[in-house]
Amino acid sequence: MTTIFETPAETLGEHIARLTSIEADADAVHLWQPMLIPGLLQAYAYACAAIHATTPALPLHTVDERARARQQRIDQLGRPGTRHVHAVIDENALHRPVGGIAALADQLDHLLTLAALQPSLTLQILPHGGEAHPGLAGPFTLYRAGGQRAVFVETLTSSEISTRPDDLAAYASAWERLEGLALPPADSLTLIEDTRGTLCTRKRRR
Repeated sequence: MTTIFETPAETLGEHIARLTSIEADADAVHLWQPMLIPGLLQAYAYACAAIHATTPALPLHTVDERARARQQRIDQLGRPGTRHVHAVIDENALHRPVGGIAALADQLDHLLTLAALQPSLTLQILPHGGEAHPGLAGPFTLYRAGGQRAVFVETLTSSEISTRPDDLAAYASAWERLEGLALPPADSLTLIEDTRGTLCTRKRRR
């Protein structure tokens, strides 16, 4: 029986469509992002800047379409009782001015709003100065839909959706380590709010 987690040969469009389908059907999503605010949680201006920075050859109308599509993904978070999204984000991402200081400040405000309005969302920040950890290998997303699991790993030129048991075990172990090293959710929100306040002060001084 074919499932959405199987990996047939596919075009880029089919690959994106399958990832979108997995995300829509998942009842648990675990995100690790060491460099940026995760795409699922990005505000429009920040998303445009992030997409353009990582894929500068994309036409601007395509950048706009992809940024708006991320807004639709965010809207899906609000379905009560259907999924839980848990993100661990490196503190460096809170300070990287993707799109400029104003866009970053708005992005942090967006994170705080999502955390307040979406009971299905948990945010944790991995603070500066911590020990080495498996997340140094790069970002990843774990999905669970019923009894099925998959991991999504993306690089600059490619991405992979894997259901191999060894991959799932390795990334699940990495996730548990990152979750344990990160600040508790309440402390994480305080750090986001403090960072946003500092950015807003910098904006006013300019």
